[in-house]
Amino acid sequence: EGIYKEVDGMEIYSSFVKKMAAELGADLCGIAPVDRFRDAPKGYNPRDVLPECRSVIVVAVSSLSSTMSANSTLPYTLVRNQLSDRLDGMALELAERLESQGVGAVPIGANEPCVLDRGSRKLRGVISLKHAAVFAGLGKMGKNTLLINERHGNMLWLGAVLTSAE
Repeated sequence: EGIYKEVDGMEIYSSFVKKMAAELGADLCGIAPVDRFRDAPKGYNPRDVLPECRSVIVVAVSSLSSTMSANSTLPYTLVRNQLSDRLDGMALELAERLESQGVGAVPIGANEPCVLDRGSRKLRGVISLKHAAVFAGLGKMGKNTLLINERHGNMLWLGAVLTSAE
């Protein structure tokens, strides 16, 4: 939180990144050093996407919990789609701002793109955003494999930016 970092001669503050994320609409933002992903399955490590990745910035927005009590799944789906689009835009904007400062930055989408994991026969993202959020201090993994945050419960949608900054 506000710790001085230097990357390629540039000063980067984690609090500055978190402030940018908040300005873009994130309810939460955390940063995880890439070393926390060392046990990620092959193909799902941030360095598999960005070889010079040193940190993963995770952003989260809270969902509307009222959609869970609706008699139809359509309101939930609408909210999910809109929040996913918002997170994708947020990750892109954050990556553009970092790159404009000379820092490598790759946005990771909230829902897509995804690939079929042949072993589990499930669709998976480029990295596990839930694990990234845990590594970034945004919550803990519940027994239901959902991210659980003290304030927002499990009603969070996630996005990320892989960056060459520490």
